[in-house]
Amino acid sequence: MRASWGRFVRRGVVGVLGMWLACQAWAGQPLFFWELRDGEGAVRAHLYGTVHVCDARCTPPPRPVTRALDRASLLVLELDPEDMGLPYKIAQAGRLPAGQTLNQILSPGLMARLNGAAARLGLAPQMLQPMQPWLVNALLGVQAAARAGYRTENGVDLWLAQVGRGRRLRLEALETPERQIAALSAGGDTAQHAALAQTVDLVLEDRFAAYFAELLAAWRAGDVATLDQLMQEEVGSDAAPVMEALLDARNLEMAAAIEQQLKPGKRPFIAVGAGHMGGPRGLLALLAARGFRPVQVELPE
Repeated sequence: MRASWGRFVRRGVVGVLGMWLACQAWAGQPLFFWELRDGEGAVRAHLYGTVHVCDARCTPPPRPVTRALDRASLLVLELDPEDMGLPYKIAQAGRLPAGQTLNQILSPGLMARLNGAAARLGLAPQMLQPMQPWLVNALLGVQAAARAGYRTENGVDLWLAQVGRGRRLRLEALETPERQIAALSAGGDTAQHAALAQTVDLVLEDRFAAYFAELLAAWRAGDVATLDQLMQEEVGSDAAPVMEALLDARNLEMAAAIEQQLKPGKRPFIAVGAGHMGGPRGLLALLAARGFRPVQVELPE
Protein backbone atom coordinates (compact mmCIF):
# COMPACT_ATOMS: atom_id res chain seq x y z
CA MET A 1 0.00 0.00 0.00
CA ARG A 2 1.79 3.14 -1.20
CA ALA A 3 1.70 6.33 0.83
CA SER A 4 1.00 9.62 -0.91
CA TRP A 5 3.89 12.10 -1.09
CA GLY A 6 2.33 14.38 1.52
CA ARG A 7 1.70 11.49 3.87
CA PHE A 8 5.23 10.20 3.34
CA VAL A 9 6.74 13.62 4.18
CA ARG A 10 4.55 13.86 7.28
CA ARG A 11 5.61 10.41 8.39
CA GLY A 12 9.27 11.23 7.74
CA VAL A 13 9.11 14.34 9.95
CA VAL A 14 7.24 12.47 12.66
CA GLY A 15 9.72 9.61 12.45
CA VAL A 16 12.76 11.88 12.87
CA LEU A 17 11.11 13.71 15.76
CA GLY A 18 10.09 10.39 17.28
CA MET A 19 13.64 9.06 17.13
CA TRP A 20 14.92 12.20 18.89
CA LEU A 21 12.30 11.91 21.60
CA ALA A 22 12.87 8.16 21.99
CA CYS A 23 16.56 8.68 22.67
CA GLN A 24 15.86 10.88 25.69
CA ALA A 25 15.96 8.85 28.91
CA TRP A 26 13.25 10.72 30.76
CA ALA A 27 11.84 9.29 33.98
CA GLY A 28 8.33 8.01 33.48
CA GLN A 29 8.91 7.04 29.85
CA PRO A 30 7.17 3.74 29.08
CA LEU A 31 9.29 0.84 27.87
CA PHE A 32 8.39 -2.01 25.52
CA PHE A 33 8.45 -4.12 28.65
CA TRP A 34 5.74 -5.52 30.94
CA GLU A 35 5.22 -7.25 34.23
CA LEU A 36 2.79 -10.14 33.82
CA ARG A 37 0.65 -10.16 36.95
CA ASP A 38 -1.87 -12.79 37.98
CA GLY A 39 -5.38 -12.21 39.31
CA GLU A 40 -4.02 -11.50 42.79
CA GLY A 41 -1.54 -8.92 41.53
CA ALA A 42 1.59 -11.03 41.92
CA VAL A 43 4.26 -10.68 39.23
CA ARG A 44 4.57 -14.05 37.50
CA ALA A 45 6.98 -13.09 34.70
CA HIS A 46 8.43 -10.24 32.67
CA LEU A 47 7.64 -9.82 28.97
CA TYR A 48 9.96 -7.87 26.67
CA GLY A 49 9.12 -6.86 23.11
CA THR A 50 12.36 -6.96 21.11
CA VAL A 51 13.74 -5.99 17.72
CA HIS A 52 15.72 -8.63 15.83
CA VAL A 53 17.91 -6.13 13.93
CA CYS A 54 19.03 -2.83 15.40
CA ASP A 55 21.95 -0.47 15.94
CA ALA A 56 24.39 -0.32 18.82
CA ARG A 57 22.02 1.84 20.90
CA CYS A 58 19.57 -1.02 21.43
CA THR A 59 21.77 -2.84 23.93
CA PRO A 60 22.18 -3.03 26.77
CA PRO A 61 18.49 -2.45 27.49
CA PRO A 62 17.27 0.08 30.10
CA ARG A 63 17.95 -0.70 33.73
CA PRO A 64 14.46 -2.08 34.59
CA VAL A 65 14.93 -4.70 31.86
CA THR A 66 18.42 -5.76 32.92
CA ARG A 67 17.36 -5.86 36.57
CA ALA A 68 14.51 -8.23 35.74
CA LEU A 69 16.88 -10.39 33.69
CA ASP A 70 19.30 -10.51 36.65
CA ARG A 71 16.53 -11.90 38.85
CA ALA A 72 15.09 -14.38 36.35
CA SER A 73 15.32 -18.13 36.75
CA LEU A 74 14.66 -18.82 33.08
CA LEU A 75 15.07 -17.03 29.74
CA VAL A 76 12.35 -17.72 27.14
CA LEU A 77 12.84 -16.58 23.53
CA GLU A 78 11.04 -17.25 20.25
CA LEU A 79 14.07 -19.24 19.11
CA ASP A 80 17.67 -19.57 20.20
CA PRO A 81 19.38 -16.96 17.96
CA GLU A 82 22.71 -18.74 18.46
CA ASP A 83 21.39 -22.07 17.12
CA MET A 84 24.09 -22.93 14.57
CA GLY A 85 21.72 -25.19 12.65
CA LEU A 86 19.12 -22.47 12.02
CA PRO A 87 20.75 -20.82 8.94
CA TYR A 88 21.17 -24.24 7.29
CA LYS A 89 17.52 -25.17 7.90
CA ILE A 90 16.32 -21.85 6.48
CA ALA A 91 18.58 -22.15 3.44
CA GLN A 92 17.41 -25.69 2.72
CA ALA A 93 13.71 -24.89 3.16
CA GLY A 94 14.07 -21.74 1.09
CA ARG A 95 15.32 -23.43 -2.08
CA LEU A 96 13.01 -23.85 -5.05
CA PRO A 97 12.53 -27.37 -6.43
CA ALA A 98 15.39 -28.55 -8.64
CA GLY A 99 15.26 -26.98 -12.08
CA GLN A 100 12.88 -24.16 -11.06
CA THR A 101 13.87 -20.50 -10.89
CA LEU A 102 12.30 -17.21 -9.83
CA ASN A 103 12.07 -16.20 -13.48
CA GLN A 104 9.59 -19.02 -13.96
CA ILE A 105 7.28 -18.19 -11.05
CA LEU A 106 7.31 -14.39 -10.74
CA SER A 107 5.67 -12.04 -13.22
CA PRO A 108 8.08 -10.28 -15.62
CA GLY A 109 7.24 -6.93 -14.07
CA LEU A 110 7.96 -8.05 -10.52
CA MET A 111 11.11 -9.84 -11.65
CA ALA A 112 12.42 -6.69 -13.29
CA ARG A 113 11.72 -4.62 -10.17
CA LEU A 114 13.29 -7.28 -7.96
CA ASN A 115 16.47 -7.24 -10.05
CA GLY A 116 16.61 -3.46 -9.65
CA ALA A 117 16.11 -3.69 -5.88
CA ALA A 118 18.76 -6.40 -5.56
CA ALA A 119 21.27 -4.36 -7.52
CA ARG A 120 20.55 -1.32 -5.36
CA LEU A 121 21.33 -3.38 -2.26
CA GLY A 122 24.51 -4.84 -3.71
CA LEU A 123 23.05 -8.31 -4.26
CA ALA A 124 23.72 -10.21 -7.47
CA PRO A 125 20.26 -10.89 -8.98
CA GLN A 126 21.41 -14.31 -10.20
CA MET A 127 22.03 -15.50 -6.65
CA LEU A 128 18.32 -15.06 -5.91
CA GLN A 129 17.13 -17.29 -8.75
CA PRO A 130 17.07 -20.61 -6.81
CA MET A 131 15.35 -19.09 -3.75
CA GLN A 132 11.72 -19.23 -2.67
CA PRO A 133 10.02 -15.79 -2.73
CA TRP A 134 9.74 -15.76 1.08
CA LEU A 135 13.49 -16.25 1.50
CA VAL A 136 14.21 -13.53 -1.08
CA ASN A 137 11.85 -11.22 0.83
CA ALA A 138 13.65 -11.92 4.11
CA LEU A 139 17.07 -11.44 2.51
CA LEU A 140 16.07 -8.10 0.99
CA GLY A 141 14.78 -6.93 4.36
CA VAL A 142 17.95 -7.90 6.22
CA GLN A 143 20.17 -6.34 3.55
CA ALA A 144 18.14 -3.13 3.42
CA ALA A 145 18.24 -2.87 7.21
CA ALA A 146 22.01 -3.37 7.18
CA ARG A 147 22.41 -0.61 4.58
CA ALA A 148 20.46 1.67 6.93
CA GLY A 149 22.74 0.80 9.87
CA TYR A 150 20.58 -1.89 11.54
CA ARG A 151 22.20 -5.31 11.82
CA THR A 152 21.32 -8.74 13.20
CA GLU A 153 24.43 -8.73 15.40
CA ASN A 154 22.87 -5.79 17.27
CA GLY A 155 19.55 -7.58 17.71
CA VAL A 156 18.16 -7.57 21.24
CA ASP A 157 17.35 -11.30 21.22
CA LEU A 158 20.98 -12.15 20.44
CA TRP A 159 22.17 -9.93 23.29
CA LEU A 160 19.74 -11.59 25.70
CA ALA A 161 20.87 -15.07 24.65
CA GLN A 162 24.54 -14.20 25.04
CA VAL A 163 24.07 -12.56 28.43
CA GLY A 164 21.83 -15.39 29.61
CA ARG A 165 24.40 -18.01 28.66
CA GLY A 166 27.13 -16.00 30.37
CA ARG A 167 25.08 -16.22 33.56
CA ARG A 168 24.25 -19.89 32.97
CA LEU A 169 20.58 -19.03 32.72
CA ARG A 170 18.54 -21.82 31.18
CA LEU A 171 17.16 -20.86 27.76
CA GLU A 172 13.92 -22.26 26.35
CA ALA A 173 12.36 -21.58 22.94
CA LEU A 174 8.67 -20.92 22.38
CA GLU A 175 8.85 -22.30 18.84
CA THR A 176 10.85 -24.61 16.62
CA PRO A 177 12.77 -23.48 13.52
CA GLU A 178 10.34 -25.55 11.45
CA ARG A 179 7.38 -23.59 12.85
CA GLN A 180 8.92 -20.25 11.96
CA ILE A 181 9.81 -21.47 8.47
CA ALA A 182 6.24 -22.67 7.99
CA ALA A 183 4.95 -19.21 8.95
CA LEU A 184 7.41 -17.40 6.69
CA SER A 185 6.36 -19.53 3.71
CA ALA A 186 2.60 -19.53 4.40
CA GLY A 187 -0.25 -17.66 2.76
CA GLY A 188 -0.11 -19.03 -0.78
CA ASP A 189 1.66 -17.82 -3.92
CA THR A 190 -0.46 -14.71 -4.45
CA ALA A 191 0.17 -13.42 -0.93
CA GLN A 192 3.86 -14.32 -1.00
CA HIS A 193 4.40 -12.51 -4.30
CA ALA A 194 2.48 -9.47 -3.02
CA ALA A 195 4.58 -9.37 0.16
CA LEU A 196 7.76 -9.55 -1.89
CA ALA A 197 6.51 -6.76 -4.16
CA GLN A 198 5.91 -4.52 -1.14
CA THR A 199 9.46 -5.02 0.10
CA VAL A 200 10.82 -4.41 -3.39
CA ASP A 201 8.88 -1.13 -3.60
CA LEU A 202 10.18 0.00 -0.20
CA VAL A 203 13.71 -0.48 -1.50
CA LEU A 204 13.19 1.05 -4.94
CA GLU A 205 11.39 4.10 -3.51
CA ASP A 206 14.05 4.61 -0.81
CA ARG A 207 11.42 4.24 1.91
CA PHE A 208 12.88 1.33 3.84
CA ALA A 209 15.26 3.31 6.06
CA ALA A 210 12.62 5.87 7.01
CA TYR A 211 10.02 3.18 7.66
CA PHE A 212 12.34 1.14 9.85
CA ALA A 213 13.39 4.29 11.72
CA GLU A 214 9.74 4.96 12.57
CA LEU A 215 9.28 1.41 13.83
CA LEU A 216 12.40 1.70 15.95
CA ALA A 217 11.35 5.08 17.33
CA ALA A 218 7.99 3.64 18.42
CA TRP A 219 9.79 0.71 20.06
CA ARG A 220 12.22 2.93 21.94
CA ALA A 221 9.31 5.09 23.12
CA GLY A 222 7.32 2.07 24.33
CA ASP A 223 4.52 3.07 21.95
CA VAL A 224 2.69 -0.17 21.19
CA ALA A 225 -0.22 1.38 19.30
CA THR A 226 2.00 3.32 16.89
CA LEU A 227 4.25 0.36 16.17
CA ASP A 228 1.24 -1.85 15.46
CA GLN A 229 -0.30 0.82 13.21
CA LEU A 230 2.94 1.22 11.25
CA MET A 231 3.13 -2.50 10.65
CA GLN A 232 -0.48 -2.82 9.56
CA GLU A 233 -0.62 0.18 7.23
CA GLU A 234 2.19 -1.09 5.00
CA VAL A 235 0.40 -4.40 4.36
CA GLY A 236 -1.92 -4.50 1.35
CA SER A 237 -4.89 -6.83 1.19
CA ASP A 238 -3.12 -9.24 -1.17
CA ALA A 239 -0.28 -9.76 1.31
CA ALA A 240 -2.54 -9.97 4.40
CA PRO A 241 -2.48 -13.81 4.58
CA VAL A 242 1.30 -13.69 5.08
CA MET A 243 0.97 -11.32 8.05
CA GLU A 244 -1.83 -13.41 9.50
CA ALA A 245 0.43 -16.47 9.38
CA LEU A 246 3.45 -14.61 10.73
CA LEU A 247 1.65 -12.85 13.57
CA ASP A 248 -1.95 -13.84 14.35
CA ALA A 249 -1.62 -17.62 14.15
CA ARG A 250 1.68 -17.67 15.99
CA ASN A 251 0.41 -15.26 18.65
CA LEU A 252 -2.27 -17.77 19.65
CA GLU A 253 0.33 -20.53 19.92
CA MET A 254 2.83 -18.35 21.77
CA ALA A 255 0.23 -17.14 24.26
CA ALA A 256 -0.53 -20.76 25.16
CA ALA A 257 3.19 -21.55 25.41
CA ILE A 258 3.83 -18.51 27.60
CA GLU A 259 1.01 -19.49 29.94
CA GLN A 260 2.73 -22.84 30.43
CA GLN A 261 5.80 -20.96 31.68
CA LEU A 262 3.83 -19.02 34.29
CA LYS A 263 4.04 -21.63 37.01
CA PRO A 264 4.44 -20.92 40.75
CA GLY A 265 8.08 -20.83 41.79
CA LYS A 266 9.39 -19.86 38.36
CA ARG A 267 10.63 -16.39 37.40
CA PRO A 268 10.75 -16.42 33.60
CA PHE A 269 12.02 -13.53 31.51
CA ILE A 270 10.16 -13.82 28.20
CA ALA A 271 11.19 -11.95 25.05
CA VAL A 272 9.50 -12.00 21.65
CA GLY A 273 9.44 -9.65 18.67
CA ALA A 274 7.78 -6.30 19.37
CA GLY A 275 5.39 -6.78 16.45
CA HIS A 276 3.64 -9.57 18.34
CA MET A 277 2.45 -7.34 21.19
CA GLY A 278 -0.17 -4.90 19.93
CA GLY A 279 -3.69 -5.06 18.58
CA PRO A 280 -6.71 -7.19 19.52
CA ARG A 281 -4.92 -10.34 18.36
CA GLY A 282 -1.58 -9.45 19.92
CA LEU A 283 0.05 -11.15 22.88
CA LEU A 284 -0.93 -8.47 25.39
CA ALA A 285 -4.63 -8.91 24.59
CA LEU A 286 -4.39 -12.70 24.40
CA LEU A 287 -2.61 -12.99 27.74
CA ALA A 288 -5.15 -10.64 29.33
CA ALA A 289 -7.91 -12.92 28.03
CA ARG A 290 -6.16 -15.81 29.79
CA GLY A 291 -6.42 -14.01 33.14
CA PHE A 292 -3.07 -12.21 33.32
CA ARG A 293 -2.64 -8.46 33.61
CA PRO A 294 0.23 -6.95 31.61
CA VAL A 295 1.54 -3.84 33.40
CA GLN A 296 3.82 -1.68 31.28
CA VAL A 297 7.04 -0.72 33.03
CA GLU A 298 8.32 2.85 32.97
CA LEU A 299 11.77 4.31 33.63
CA PRO A 300 11.90 5.09 37.36
CA GLU A 301 11.94 8.58 38.81
